Amino acid sequence: MDLGDLIGRTAPFNRARDEVNVPMIRRWCDVMGVENPVHTDTDYAARSVFGGIVAPMAMLDVWDKPGIIFERDEDNPQGAALSILDKAGFTSTVAVNSDLEQARYLRPGEWVHSTLTLEDVSAEKQTGLGTGHFVTSRIRYLVGDEDIGSVLFRVLKFAPGTGRPASGGGDGRSADAVSTGEEWQYRTTTRAAGEVAVEQALPALAIPISATLIIGGALMTLDYFDGHHDRDMAVQRGSKDIFMNIHTALGLVERYVGGWAGPDAIWRTITARLGASNYPGDTMTMSGAVTNADPSTGVVTVAYRGMNALGPHITGTVELVLPGGSAHTV
Repeated sequence: MDLGDLIGRTAPFNRARDEVNVPMIRRWCDVMGVENPVHTDTDYAARSVFGGIVAPMAMLDVWDKPGIIFERDEDNPQGAALSILDKAGFTSTVAVNSDLEQARYLRPGEWVHSTLTLEDVSAEKQTGLGTGHFVTSRIRYLVGDEDIGSVLFRVLKFAPGTGRPASGGGDGRSADAVSTGEEWQYRTTTRAAGEVAVEQALPALAIPISATLIIGGALMTLDYFDGHHDRDMAVQRGSKDIFMNIHTALGLVERYVGGWAGPDAIWRTITARLGASNYPGDTMTMSGAVTNADPSTGVVTVAYRGMNALGPHITGTVELVLPGGSAHTV
C-alpha cells in the first residue's frame, strides 16, 4: 500500500485505560502550573459555572494515550503512513501543529476513546530540521457515542542530518502587544465580558524551561517519545538536547491565558503552531493580545506567543467565553 491509498481513511485509534480522574488532573496541573480550582477543588467547582470538577481542555488528547506500552498500530492509516516514511529514511519525528476543539468538558468517571482520519501526507519538503513530509491527522474523542471534541494533529517526519537553517521564525505578529506594565498573576475571580476589549494586551509571563518541566510534562501527558526524556536518543534523532513536547506547550498556554481570564472562563478552542524547540536552560516568555471580543455573547479570542532564545516556540489563538455574555453556559 502506498501513501496515497491511506489518505482519507478512518479507523479506531485509542481507548483509555483509565477513566477521567482527579489524581491525574491534579498531577498534570502541578507540572503545568495550572492553579484553576475548577479542576481539583470539589467544593469550589460545585459552586462554579461548571457545577463540578472538569478536566482542563489541554488534556483532551491525553486521556486515551497508551503511555509507555505504546506500540505503533499499522492497521490505522497514521501508523501505516509513519512506518512507510520510516522505511524511506524519514526516521525522526516532531510535532508542528495541534488544533483542539472542545464540544464539552470531560468530567471524572468518563471513559474516552478515539478515532483517527489521515487527512494528508505532504509532498517532500525541505525544512530547517531536514528533508521530510508533513503528516496531518484528525483525531476525534468520544465518550460512548458522544463526540466530545477533536484535534487536528500534524507532525514532520524528516531524515536526520538533512536540515538547513530556516529563512525566518514563525509568524507571531498577531500576539505582539505593547507591555501593559502589569504583572501577570493567577486570577481568583473571572474577567467579565464587558471588561475585555480588542487590542487589550495580556501581561507577559516568563517561564523557565528546565529538564524537570520537559520530562515531567511529557510523562504527565503520557508521551514517552524518547526525545523528550533521553538526551542521547534526542541527539541521535537530530536534536541538540531533550525538547518539550507539544502537549506540555499547550498546558503552558492554558496556564497563561487561563490565569489571565480567571477560573470560570469556558474554553472552546486552542490552535497551536510549534517553531523553535524549548530546550533545558532556556526561558519561554508568553505574551498575548485580545483580537476579538463580543460583549453580548462573551466570546473572546486571544492570540498568544511563547518566545525563547531561538525564536517563537509556540504561536496560536485561544477562544474563550467570559461571564456576562449569553454564551457563558455549559
